[in-house]
Amino acid sequence: MQSISTEINKLKKNYQDLNKKLSQEINFKEGLKFVLASEGGISDDPGDRGGLTNLGITHAEYASYRASKGLAPRSVTQISLTEASDIYKHTYWLDSGCGETPRRIAISCFDWQVNSNRGMSTLQQVLGVDVDGIPGHQTFNELDYWLSQNKEDQLLHNYFEIREGDYRRWGVGSQSIFLDGWIRRAESLKNYLKIK
Repeated sequence: MQSISTEINKLKKNYQDLNKKLSQEINFKEGLKFVLASEGGISDDPGDRGGLTNLGITHAEYASYRASKGLAPRSVTQISLTEASDIYKHTYWLDSGCGETPRRIAISCFDWQVNSNRGMSTLQQVLGVDVDGIPGHQTFNELDYWLSQNKEDQLLHNYFEIREGDYRRWGVGSQSIFLDGWIRRAESLKNYLKIK
């Protein structure tokens, strides 16, 4: 009888793990659609500090990715959607920990991670935990507390206030030409995710 109970518990755990992975994959694909729509195609704006990009991936980032795969270097203008998706998934989704959070937080964190590399650190700032950009027990325990208090909407409101404040600080001088687009991107995501 004990072994049947143990097997049932293992099956339940496997099902929960599989369901979590499936949800995370669905959230990633949804977030990726938004990111790709925001990032666009080939860009080489002289005012953009990222330099030459395609699908939001910089030339340097693409060169590093291809080298890590043992592939010959080539221009980021030739990046495939599959390669861009792989870079986004591993560098900005999985490595940042964004995918470990509920859907609206995950997509918000992912987009901000892509746009500024501050997705997780901004979440930590909102949660009031040590801000190091590295997700860990402290971050996820505090997030669980906020969620248990039904404070996801407040968390996201605060998150986007910080993001928009960063945009306004950065959007001065030569970067002021990007400010309106940055703000539109944040507003578009807030509307999509129904964040007030």
